[in-house]
Amino acid sequence: MDATSGIAAQVAQTRQNVALSAVKSNADAAQRVADILQESAASVPSSSVRGVNLDIRA
Repeated sequence: MDATSGIAAQVAQTRQNVALSAVKSNADAAQRVADILQESAASVPSSSVRGVNLDIRA
């Protein structure tokens, strides 16, 4: 492998690592939002009539 193709391979690997890092960061942020929403839904006071005919947690 000559120097040019070696450098090109390193550049491609670096770009892939950056892209994967961005995807992971977005997934982590989405998970944090989902956790916040889950906590909010779980903290709503229960009602004797709410959800009797419909499972609102499904």
